[in-house]
This record gives sequence, structure tokens and C-alpha cells, in this order.
Amino acid sequence: MIINIQAAGPATLEDADNFRAFKVVSAAAPASAFAAIGRLDGGHVWVNPAWLKAHGRPDDETWATGLEKMLNYAKTAGWVDEAGYVRAHIEGDGFR
Repeated sequence: MIINIQAAGPATLEDADNFRAFKVVSAAAPASAFAAIGRLDGGHVWVNPAWLKAHGRPDDETWATGLEKMLNYAKTAGWVDEAGYVRAHIEGDGFR
């Protein structure tokens, strides 16, 4: 699962069926561009799972089950905070 954040335009969810990889790819987007998906924390973003659900295939039961399994695994690894946001690393030019 890849969240793509560019300098212009909204964030997009790509490779939505890949529940084994999770990252944010950014090409010099302003820090404010990350607010739509969650919150910045150094070289990581804490992603709101509601954003993932809204931009994936929420009406597809198989997809929703895959997402829940991914989030549950992330919890066991310590990658989910107290608010339920899941941590993703940022690849690319990051933010400015």
C-alpha cells in the first residue's frame, strides 16, 4: 500500500491490495499536504485509518478484512498509536 503525496493535488492510495507493504511516497510536498492523511513525525507519517478506508475499497468485504489484518499486525509491532493511527515511513523527497 502506497500513499502518494505530490506538491500539487490530493494524496492518492496506490497498490491498495498490497497489505504487506506500507509507505508514503512524496515529491517535495508542503508539510500541510500531509494533514489530509494524518500527522508528520520526522521521517514518518501517522496515517489515519479512516483515510485508508475512504480511499481504498470500503464496500469490498475482502479488502476491508485485509486492511483490518494489516492494522492488527501493525498494532502487535508497535506501529499504531493510542489514537489508532498507523505509522508509515516517507520515501522520496519528503516535504518542505
